[in-house]
Amino acid sequence: MADGVVRRITWRTSDVARVLTLAALFLFAWRFFWMVYNAFFLGLLAILIAIVIHAPARYLARWIPFGVAFGLVVTVFVGAIAGLAVVLVPQVVEQVGVLAGQIPAAMDSAAEWVEQKSGSEPNAEVASRINEQIGEFVGRFVPLAFNLISAALGSFAVVTLAIFLAAQPEVYRGMLLRTIAPDSRDKWALIYDEAGRNLRNWVLGKAFTMLLIGVATYVGLTLFGLPGALALAALAALLEFIPNFGPTIAALPAIVTAFGISPLTALYVAIFYFVLQQVQNAITVPLVERRAVNIPPAALLAWQLMLTIGFGLLALFVATPLLAVIVVAVRILYLEPLEARQAWDRREALPAAAAPVEEPSGEAEAPPAPPES
Repeated sequence: MADGVVRRITWRTSDVARVLTLAALFLFAWRFFWMVYNAFFLGLLAILIAIVIHAPARYLARWIPFGVAFGLVVTVFVGAIAGLAVVLVPQVVEQVGVLAGQIPAAMDSAAEWVEQKSGSEPNAEVASRINEQIGEFVGRFVPLAFNLISAALGSFAVVTLAIFLAAQPEVYRGMLLRTIAPDSRDKWALIYDEAGRNLRNWVLGKAFTMLLIGVATYVGLTLFGLPGALALAALAALLEFIPNFGPTIAALPAIVTAFGISPLTALYVAIFYFVLQQVQNAITVPLVERRAVNIPPAALLAWQLMLTIGFGLLALFVATPLLAVIVVAVRILYLEPLEARQAWDRREALPAAAAPVEEPSGEAEAPPAPPES
């Protein structure tokens, strides 16, 4: 091209139409995702429940047919949910009403206890504002709590989807891989298998941890004489599924309930939850969870905050498994090919003197092909 000649880039009508079509499809997909993201998170929860159902059924299939083992596990699982619902719903309803009525009295009791220990009189205006704020919080929390309980007990669609997924997981694996181009199918199969293995180890470890936390919490709260100890223990076991935030959220209703007995009991309950959480972090997390999903705590905390702010409380339940899947996909699709390409480039950049000397052979060999990106 001659100097001083500027090549003009022109857009054809077909190019403009293609760009506008892609932009419209992107906006439609983005809008559609914001309409159905709750269904996406519920589907991920169904996958996690399916893992819990399929793993023991596959283990029992060593001795009995898989169909019989699967039916037995599903019966036990559904029966356990129904039994917990029958036992817990009356306690939860009663406990929420008790908490709504006890919070102002608990605040007054706490103020009197502080006055006795410190010898200073409480500020009536500050106490009135605190009670007012707590009353507004309770007024917002009680309907939310009932909605969450109804959603948890009425999620038959999620449980049904989990049962279907657990019955024939290989069918859905093949169906998903058939949507991938043949030249990329091996990589996506590797992602599916490795992510599934990590999720299985994490979910089973979490289920074991939740069971231990629920039993320990029930025993501790019963010894403290708290009403509704079973409901509070079930809440602690459920929220144990959420790393970082779950144990703290579960401790708040128990502490408020303990204030109805005495401020000293509330202090003991808070210490009990703190010690239980430290034991859980020191023993079960390294042995059970981090071996399955090795994610730095700061990265997990930032991810949880982003998902919770962007999508609400439901996203908090699936934040850790979703991040585990993303980490596996990024490593296999991007990091490993990039490292292989860089290693190839470094080998090509070696000087001739540093290159290994090979004995001449009778036939000329073609140079190896660079790794696929």
